[in-house]
Amino acid sequence: MSVPSPTLAPATGGSVPEKPLAATNSGGLAISITLAEPLLFLQGFERSEYTNRTPAMLRGTLQVHVAKPTKIKAINLTFTGRGRTEWPEGIPPAKDDYVEEKELISHLWPFFNAQFTPDLSFGADMVLDTRGGVYQSPALPPAIVRERERSSSLGRRSLSATGRRSGSRSRDSLDEKNEKIAAVNASSNKGYKMFPPGEYSYNFELPIDSSLPETIECHLGSVKYELEATIERPGAFKSKLVGKKEVTLIRTPAEASLEVGEPIVVARNWEDQLHYDIVIGGKAFPIGSTVPVAFKLTPLAKVRCHRIRIMMTENTEYFCRNKKVHRIEPVRKFLLYEHQAANGANENLLGDLDDGTETAGPIEFEFNAKIPGCNTVARESQKLHPDTTYANIKVHHWIKIVLRLSKADPNDSSKRRHFEVSIDSPFHLLSCRCTTANVSLPAYNRFDRSSSSTLPPCPCVSSEAQPDQDVDRINLQPRPMHLLRRPSLNPPPFDADVPPPPLVTPPPGYDDIVALDGGYFGSMNVTAHDDDDDDDSDRDVSLGFSRMSLSPNRSDASLSSRSSGSSSSVSA
Repeated sequence: MSVPSPTLAPATGGSVPEKPLAATNSGGLAISITLAEPLLFLQGFERSEYTNRTPAMLRGTLQVHVAKPTKIKAINLTFTGRGRTEWPEGIPPAKDDYVEEKELISHLWPFFNAQFTPDLSFGADMVLDTRGGVYQSPALPPAIVRERERSSSLGRRSLSATGRRSGSRSRDSLDEKNEKIAAVNASSNKGYKMFPPGEYSYNFELPIDSSLPETIECHLGSVKYELEATIERPGAFKSKLVGKKEVTLIRTPAEASLEVGEPIVVARNWEDQLHYDIVIGGKAFPIGSTVPVAFKLTPLAKVRCHRIRIMMTENTEYFCRNKKVHRIEPVRKFLLYEHQAANGANENLLGDLDDGTETAGPIEFEFNAKIPGCNTVARESQKLHPDTTYANIKVHHWIKIVLRLSKADPNDSSKRRHFEVSIDSPFHLLSCRCTTANVSLPAYNRFDRSSSSTLPPCPCVSSEAQPDQDVDRINLQPRPMHLLRRPSLNPPPFDADVPPPPLVTPPPGYDDIVALDGGYFGSMNVTAHDDDDDDDSDRDVSLGFSRMSLSPNRSDASLSSRSSGSSSSVSA
């Protein structure tokens, strides 16, 4: 397997990463990891949706900053994913174990190993020398490189002897130091290599299959992915330099899925007393967003509606030992919106139906129910968790609408019996980072070259900290659905429409067409006269098409053509 050859990048100031993942006490060696995409999105909730889907790509660069010559044995990068479930009461039947961990994925990039990497190569894709701005071509075979180094050293010595180059002593001393390092690396068989000062970049790439579970952080279970960089140094008292960086995977609906735009429609009758139509404006919503809900309530009898509640429930289940052990957490309920009747109209949202009127028209409502965000809960245990696809941690949500109704008691008309009608429907709760700005492609006029590769802040927190600057979030608010509107009882008059602007070249009027001789249909015939050698009589021939002149000065719409000796004859 070929090892990537080092390349020198131009000097950009030699800036050290602001917050390295790991560094030595002396600061001579530091590690940092830069990701091309700070968030990776996996599409599809069902197996049929992500079976043949293109995987997400984990891409980035491992950067090793060397401030002084350092001996290094190996440089490795590992990507791992682990699922963990906790059982405080113990895992039955023995109840000796309290935690179960499962490895989901593991991948190793052996970037550098002193025993296998060729001489004069550090396995890096790019090396930025601390001296600055010189690009170095790909590494040549060791024999050619040594020959070039020998010839360049002789040339530098001759220039130094003749004094034709200023400041050559300092540069020669630096070159001699590098030659010593190269000599040590060429002749060393001790299992390490001397790295000169510079910044070494190692690029990596890995496809992430959509069947892998997303990142999960629940009360008694989690799924985490991380990159772990390791640098091994020789010496009994020098430990490994280890740096870790977490990778976040987010689950989103599939591109062809209709869950985001397709509404949930419910139309039912309640005991021949009330007919209700309910429309929920989608089947998937991110945390911190609003859920548009429209109601159309048609009373069929003297029924009262006192209250409307929109709620959401979260169900969490844990599994272990190949699903032989199962635990169900208590259902968590969240009130999203509540609308109560005023005290004036007999506490009835449908109006006063007890005034002798047998029938009443439908009543419509539209509400925007707010899903709690990450910044609206006081404790970590009260936070909402997105839907999951991991087999050992199942989280799913239901939206619940409760109507508080009452009707007259058949045994005693002075009393009323109260009921609560509950309408439940499953829906997908997405991560708060699963917004249109993150999932969709960016607009061409909003491309930002200075975008950082670090994890962006939570939209729930950023929207509260900067309410005036969050223009995209305001524009993406769902507008009223208007799906249950009645026709207007006072439409505008017909003459209220604005006529279209006049044409620059208007077509001919009707009077201009009928004013032609023979009328409109008379212009469909064209007369042609033929001259024969034996007979000079004229024959009228109908050509079956119209040659109509729209000129106002021409009174005859038929064209007459007389053939001569050189003209072409027209036969009937």
